[in-house]
Amino acid sequence: MGAFFGLFRRGLSLALRQGSDTALVLGFFILAVVLFPFGVGPEPEVLRRIGAGVVWVAALLAALLSLDRLFEADYHDGELDRPARGTDQPASGAPCRSRSGFDSDIVR
Repeated sequence: MGAFFGLFRRGLSLALRQGSDTALVLGFFILAVVLFPFGVGPEPEVLRRIGAGVVWVAALLAALLSLDRLFEADYHDGELDRPARGTDQPASGAPCRSRSGFDSDIVR
């Protein structure tokens, strides 16, 4: 379990160093939430009913935008191929990196 948290801390610190993704993630989130009522319509009751779901979906989609940069180094050095080769360790890097990347998007 200690290896998992070590990889998690490393992935979180690496993700927080790359500040260029922050503007992209926040910009997408704001645009998605602001433009959604134009597609649904101006009825306040409908917007009130679906508003929380729209915010959550927009936040999760915005978090997906930074995953390509998070896994880029692992892809190039073959780390993501370990499960296919059968040499996967219990503290594999992929779950740790995705969780730390998602948490860094929330922290930003």
